[in-house]
Amino acid sequence: MAFGESEITARLAAYAVSAAAGELPARVRHEALRSLFNIVGCTIGGARHEIVDRADKILAAFAGPQQATLYARGRKADVLHAALINAFASSIYSFDDTHAQAVVHPSGPVAAAVLALAELRAVSGEDLLTAFALGVELECRLCKGISVPPAKGSMAWSGTGITGGFGAVAAVGRLLKLNTEQMRWAMGIALSQASGFRAMHGSMQASMMPAQGAPVGLRAAIMAERGFTASPVALEGKYGYLTVFCETPDLDALAGDLGSRFELLSNTYKAYPCGIVIQPIIDACLQLRRENAIVVDAIARVDIQGSPGTMALCNNRNPKDELQAHVSLHHWVAVAFVRGTARIADMDTETAVRDPVLMAFQDKVEAVLNPALASDATAVTLTMRDGTEYRCAIDHCIGSATNPMTDADLERKFVDMAEPIVGAVRTTELVGKTWGIGALADAGELSRASA
Repeated sequence: MAFGESEITARLAAYAVSAAAGELPARVRHEALRSLFNIVGCTIGGARHEIVDRADKILAAFAGPQQATLYARGRKADVLHAALINAFASSIYSFDDTHAQAVVHPSGPVAAAVLALAELRAVSGEDLLTAFALGVELECRLCKGISVPPAKGSMAWSGTGITGGFGAVAAVGRLLKLNTEQMRWAMGIALSQASGFRAMHGSMQASMMPAQGAPVGLRAAIMAERGFTASPVALEGKYGYLTVFCETPDLDALAGDLGSRFELLSNTYKAYPCGIVIQPIIDACLQLRRENAIVVDAIARVDIQGSPGTMALCNNRNPKDELQAHVSLHHWVAVAFVRGTARIADMDTETAVRDPVLMAFQDKVEAVLNPALASDATAVTLTMRDGTEYRCAIDHCIGSATNPMTDADLERKFVDMAEPIVGAVRTTELVGKTWGIGALADAGELSRASA
């Protein structure tokens, strides 16, 4: 390692403050744009979900001046409330992005924070995209550094919950032009508020854990700008963040090769609205159904080989509502075979999760651990009542780092998410404005167009 353990927070703060926009390779900038484009679509698509409505209405009574747009909700709120609700909307359907190794969903908290700030302080689209890229990069690095071997972390923590505020504060601090000392304070303020654990999955709080990172990071950067201090060694200090959230950190993954290795390039985008580790299973089931003219009533059994992450997080039979369906491989196997689809509509509580046909089909599904499988892989065996077997192995699912969604795929996803919410004309406008954010003199124009 080319740096001492006592330099971690300072090193990351200095990078966030001083990295030149021109030093980001073109492919990194394009991946940042893809990440931003995907999450804006997810935010619009989730903006009017009934649970987003509930959170907004509960907290609106305490909101401040109308400073920033609530996406697709037709009004403004103070920047902290807007950042929270927009980030909440971005993950409500579990359709947000995911780092291939760290399984963190980095873009929601960072995008919501910088887009809210852009309506309070004038920033260019180019500067916003650079700050967003750096925030996502540092968030992914932090999650990887505490959770991916050789790091020894705990599956119990919500990776996005405990790192989203760090990504947001780095991005916002960059836009506020904090100096290195202020950025260290800001990082410390945000890191001290890190929280979230996986027992919340399947509940309304599941999307609030990543959402809270947006206002945490935004507030921390503003406080540091105005002289509010925190420990300058928040990450590596005695009893600091790294001590709290992991047993052994991987410091190279966290702070090594800054500016030459980019975790942003390992960001991935979901083809289906559910847990990332269910994606390869859906691919396999849809392929089996499509290629073999399967008669659903003739299916006797479906055997799933699941990766360690799949079995730890999504081996959940008989979900009771939409939120539990997000992390139920059994539900999505049933949907894929019975309906031949995997859409937002396929996790509606009344018409899908409680569909008697889908519920009954889940009894045919058995999942077992295959510890050799990567998170983007699976093997599915379909056994028919007459004994015929069909098999499908997926090595890299659609949307994985090895089999990525194209820009055209992301655009179709954006349209599918946004058009039912804001209509075809506005969706076309927003597609163009989001892809073209780097050319905007005023980045706040994107948010104002998304009202």
